[in-house]
Amino acid sequence: GFIGLSGFASWLMDLSSELVICAFVGFIIGTFPELWEDAGVKGRNTNSHISMAVGFAVMLMLLYLFENHAQIQVKADVFGFFLCGILWGLSFIVPGLSSSTLLLFFGLYQPMLDGISVLELGVIIPLAIGIVVCVMLLSKAVNVAYKKYYGIISHAIIGVVAATTVMIFPDWNTFGIGQVICIVCGALVSYAFTRICARLKK
Repeated sequence: GFIGLSGFASWLMDLSSELVICAFVGFIIGTFPELWEDAGVKGRNTNSHISMAVGFAVMLMLLYLFENHAQIQVKADVFGFFLCGILWGLSFIVPGLSSSTLLLFFGLYQPMLDGISVLELGVIIPLAIGIVVCVMLLSKAVNVAYKKYYGIISHAIIGVVAATTVMIFPDWNTFGIGQVICIVCGALVSYAFTRICARLKK
């Protein structure tokens, strides 16, 4: 009885985690219309579409290598949380880039949140250092690059975000109505929020 109960509890926790990921996937999907609109502010051309395809293909290949090579792993340690800071910093200085999808992919998102919630210095210090290093070293370069190649970089970011979203997408074999509802609801909420923010900016 106890074994059956613990197995059910484990299944319930896995299901809950998967539903959260589905909702998060929906949130990211809901931002794509705004990303597409912002990327085309200065027009689109063949290079824009090529950069988007290249960004998608390169990121997909890199994440696939990480996922399928046991020797290439990111652990929830000082280096891992420093990487969290780097990725978080990138999301501050690169418009449209979401670090959360990458943190979910690497399995660092929940450990990072758990550490922050209890003010664990082993998490907060390397995280903060990563953010500061990233912002200080890359912010100016990113600004210059965007001024010169806005369309190319913006469309490449769309490809990168799409690739990371694909890689954290739940297994189709376990897909059900609950997962679909979470994705759809997440997308609708995210899209509505981006529209509201866009109107407030105007």
